[in-house]
Amino acid sequence: MSRFLDALHSGRVLLMDGAMGTELQKAGLQPGECGELWNLTHPEKVRAIHQAYVDAGAEVLLTNTFQAFPASLARYDLADQCEAICRAAVENARLAAGPNRWVIADIGPGPFGDEKEFARLVAALADAGPDAFLVETCSDLHLLIHLLKTLARRRILIPVLVSLTYLRDPDRGVRTIESLFPGDLAESAGNCVSVSAIGMNCGRDIGLPQLLDVVEAYHRATHLRVFVRPNAGTPRQIEGRWVYPHSPEYMASWLPELLEAGVSMVGGCCGTTPAHIAAFRPIVEKWNAAKASGGRQPPDLA
Repeated sequence: MSRFLDALHSGRVLLMDGAMGTELQKAGLQPGECGELWNLTHPEKVRAIHQAYVDAGAEVLLTNTFQAFPASLARYDLADQCEAICRAAVENARLAAGPNRWVIADIGPGPFGDEKEFARLVAALADAGPDAFLVETCSDLHLLIHLLKTLARRRILIPVLVSLTYLRDPDRGVRTIESLFPGDLAESAGNCVSVSAIGMNCGRDIGLPQLLDVVEAYHRATHLRVFVRPNAGTPRQIEGRWVYPHSPEYMASWLPELLEAGVSMVGGCCGTTPAHIAAFRPIVEKWNAAKASGGRQPPDLA
């Protein structure tokens, strides 16, 4: 078992980082600019974002490769830079992570149906030596199964994490855009030997009740470890910029119930910041300390 999987199965809750895209925008990324290229052109700014999350307490860092598919890079005439961008992205995260944290190669939604595209991206990331892959913001079961089969055919033995994205349906509960439900997706992912954990990220109008529904559905359907990376709420555009409504303190108030529900990792997605992760840190640390001592959750956890 890999060192990362040892940690994932240790019983400790691992603290992940928060958003990359919105932090790049704060650092100066302009509309229409390729954020993944910043791994090469502005590595010091990418590393600074990673370092801010490490300083906040994150143990698990995601690479800045959300849209590093050759086809996605081709929109900027950068398809030939895929391998260089992936190498630099893993290196930037690794320099901040150091020897005692984990670097996860982030793969966002893309041309999963094109096996050559996906295989090229995966090979580029794998060669750079991440601790795991995260295939995130998924909503299509057929594409998810296809890409997992691609990984298996390529015999890439790096652990794979899968994260689905949902919307809140007042009539039908939490579901994907394709009307798939968390339990069904978890069951399918659990049948894939390459998958080590299942999570959720992003989502429209998702709050604590919906997060708990997804976590509980996952646990009913599969033996996989479970993680969550919610947005800082659904953004609104105010004076030309997107504003996320959930403060670090508000999101941290969700953690006790999520920890009780059995998450193995927790972090943030769009709109979350190092301040959010810093607010999560003492709650996760108290939880882990209580578990390590064999005791109950401390009364002041929240």
